[in-house]
Amino acid sequence: MKKVKLVLFIATSIFGMTFISCQKSEVEEANSQSIQKQQTSRSVAACPSTYALVLSGGFGTPVPAGLTSYIYKVDLCSTPVGYNFASAIKIGATPVTGVTGICDMPGIVDYAWAVTGVNSNFPKRLLKVQISTGNASIVAVTSVYLQDIENFGTTGLFVAIQEGTSQLMKVNVPSGAATAFAPIGVVPQYNGLTVVGNNFQAISGTTNAVCPPTTGDIFEYLSTGGNYIAKYSYKNLTANATWTMKELGFHFDNCCGRRWVVGSSSNIISNNTNIAPCVLPNPTFLLNTSLTGQNFFAIYDFMAKP
Repeated sequence: MKKVKLVLFIATSIFGMTFISCQKSEVEEANSQSIQKQQTSRSVAACPSTYALVLSGGFGTPVPAGLTSYIYKVDLCSTPVGYNFASAIKIGATPVTGVTGICDMPGIVDYAWAVTGVNSNFPKRLLKVQISTGNASIVAVTSVYLQDIENFGTTGLFVAIQEGTSQLMKVNVPSGAATAFAPIGVVPQYNGLTVVGNNFQAISGTTNAVCPPTTGDIFEYLSTGGNYIAKYSYKNLTANATWTMKELGFHFDNCCGRRWVVGSSSNIISNNTNIAPCVLPNPTFLLNTSLTGQNFFAIYDFMAKP
């Protein structure tokens, strides 16, 4: 009888421990799933919004005269890429032509900095722009004509291209004063600028010095300035010349897996996941913006807005 009771006690104990273990396992799994969901949610929430500066046609540097300036919101995570109107840039009731660069105004919701080129109706200006309305105000006259301005996170460092050159400039915001950030580049002009990790990268869309005959030479600079420290290639095929037709929006996407993204003045958005010189892949087509019902062709810049 004692043996039977002992067996029953052991069996009951094992069952109890197994039940508790299963409960614990289920709780741990539920907690793990909850944590994963929270992490995923945080990751999605941490992804910045991406905007494009779009002009009403034309291509080249300096920007041709008379091109009205717009902001579009771009969804790089969707297939095909999402592309929706946000606002038309204006001062009072006057549309601003020839906006050549746009970047985040760190810490200020719904606002961006913008610069204008030589052929703008408000030339050589630093503008404060409300993204949702396009309402802009003149903050300063810049000391040189600028394009493709970028902010280096929240550090207060702003770098731009001197319009029509391969000269990178450090820009004092909000005074508009610009000083050399790096020596003049080895190619005639840069067409786009972006931040990748702790460094800047500038692209020359139509040159093929790094990986001939493919185009899209990319040069990397430390955030402290100075000579370029590395060179890469977007490796655009000659058959797809319009994909890197200047002027270019150049953007590094670290959220949707697109990596290096180029928007050309010939209305094409493309990307490349690896810019190591002369190795596959070549760029991938993402969107022809002229087929979205919007009659704009020139994608002059991208901006990430956290």
